[in-house]
Amino acid sequence: MFNENVNVHIELTDKCNALCSMCGRQYIENGELKKVPTFDKNELSITEIRNIFDNRFFEKFNLNRINFCGNISDPITSMDLCSTIEYLKPHCKRIDIATNGSLRTPKYFKNLANILKGIDHRVTFALDGLEDTHSYYRINTSFNKVIKNAKAFIDAGGNARWQFIIFNHNKHQIDTAKKMSKELGFNEFVSIRTQRFARADEWTFIHKNKKYKLEEPDNSLSFEVSGDVKCKAKKDNEFYLDYQGNVHMCCYLGGSYLKKRFDQNEDAILEWYDDKKNNAIQNDLSDILLNSEFFKHLQNSWSVLPSTSCKRFCSKKNLRKKLYD
Repeated sequence: MFNENVNVHIELTDKCNALCSMCGRQYIENGELKKVPTFDKNELSITEIRNIFDNRFFEKFNLNRINFCGNISDPITSMDLCSTIEYLKPHCKRIDIATNGSLRTPKYFKNLANILKGIDHRVTFALDGLEDTHSYYRINTSFNKVIKNAKAFIDAGGNARWQFIIFNHNKHQIDTAKKMSKELGFNEFVSIRTQRFARADEWTFIHKNKKYKLEEPDNSLSFEVSGDVKCKAKKDNEFYLDYQGNVHMCCYLGGSYLKKRFDQNEDAILEWYDDKKNNAIQNDLSDILLNSEFFKHLQNSWSVLPSTSCKRFCSKKNLRKKLYD
């Protein structure tokens, strides 16, 4: 299913310092925002990364792009992110990292920029508003700390992007944030909509005796199920490696697998998934990519099982929109 020039999405850890209410790490029970207790316990070590991406892998595959982006975590929380980048950097063409940027220090981000020198790269900092609104969604993060860390990264030669999720409470700040991003040296500013409002028009909850209400900026976010699965992972020749070494087609299926483990109602296609045979710590990664029975069943599921995650996530149109450049 995979040709020799692959892209990989790596989730090194299940840890995150933030408490974003719409993230799969959290849930709302009786109006209270709560944290899923099973997280913050797992991490891929640099030793495991070396064993997974070993000579057997590089004899059969080339790495184009590596994306360190958490499904339910932040890569910066990983103790071995920098050493992992140093190990994989000679084997790939591009490295992307997505972070809330509110952990670590300017010294850490300066060092990260130096490690990334010599390779095409981008670090995306999640900044959803300005000082007075940013933490309304990204609870437990500090706008000013993110700015200091991002500035240290930029000043050391790093390529940074400001990503702004639009809500009703911050939509009036987009132009100001965009201007600020240019002044600080960000190479890109992007404002996006979140697909999570597809589940509800608003999210209300209480955290530490404070009431929160997240709303869409307007009602124009619409999508329709087209019926045809257009698998982005297949198109990009990309796979997803989670923090326990499990290999998935994409982070959406990886997230569905997590929900299945937590006894939540999920995808029938995952009955085909064997986390022992598809675990890259226990098995040869190249063999999984070339011979996994699950990946073969997956493509068949697109026309057989209409309730699969693939149908939900990859047959929708207009799921995420950029409202501004």
